[in-house]
Amino acid sequence: MVSFNRVVLAGNLTRDPELRFTNNGIPVCGFGIAVNRVRSKSEEVDFFDITAWRELGETIANYKKKGDPILIEGKLQYRTWEAQDGSKRSKVDVVADNIQFLGGRGEGGEGGAPGGGGGGQRSRSGARSQDDPGLNEEDFDDIPF
Repeated sequence: MVSFNRVVLAGNLTRDPELRFTNNGIPVCGFGIAVNRVRSKSEEVDFFDITAWRELGETIANYKKKGDPILIEGKLQYRTWEAQDGSKRSKVDVVADNIQFLGGRGEGGEGGAPGGGGGGQRSRSGARSQDDPGLNEEDFDDIPF
């Protein structure tokens, strides 16, 4: 059976990116984006939680803020955990492995981040969190948000 898990989203940040570190010192950035979904005569908004690891997460935290446009490439990841009150929780996140800063406002457009026109796109190889042998499933239990 063939499996494929890829998502591409373009939208605006709903909150300032929050950079944290796991117990092992691995940087992880969490933020949300809003994506407009236009129907024939109405418009709806979908909200997605995004997680970006290592250098990619640091780049987003350093150069993006609430309201900024961004394009995210990544994969959907279903995760479960036990909350402090003992209840079981679950959610689907987008784990980003490639970003592109959108817009032409200087800080969010071309050349607004290291690596030039891709706005972090060059950090793709350093940000492949799930494919990196230094990161395993237990690290996702350490996500501080």
